Amino acid sequence: MLFPPPLSPLPPGEGKIYFLRIHHLSLEKLLKAFVVKHTKAHAPFSHSLPYLAEKSGVKIPERILIKLREFMEFHFEARYPDANKAFYKKCNKAYTAKKLKEIKEVFTWVRAKL
Repeated sequence: MLFPPPLSPLPPGEGKIYFLRIHHLSLEKLLKAFVVKHTKAHAPFSHSLPYLAEKSGVKIPERILIKLREFMEFHFEARYPDANKAFYKKCNKAYTAKKLKEIKEVFTWVRAKL
């Protein structure tokens, strides 16, 4: 599998937020596999995409690291919905489609290094 299959079409309303969250989790699992492959050790217990990339010991291009930092916005505590209202508001169809394209680019880069 080269990329987790997207939901088609993009989900309506707040579904876009969880759509991005699921893709964050896909990247997290891929990065944990990346760490294991390159370190021969168990991946750290972390949801931080930049941290996992760093722990791999592989030189990651800056453009990828920037995106990984940006994608951390998609990891949020569901227990605190009020703290994420600004994020909810910006998750329109155009924003979600743009971020999905960026996630796919990063996912493809990491997958090619496995």
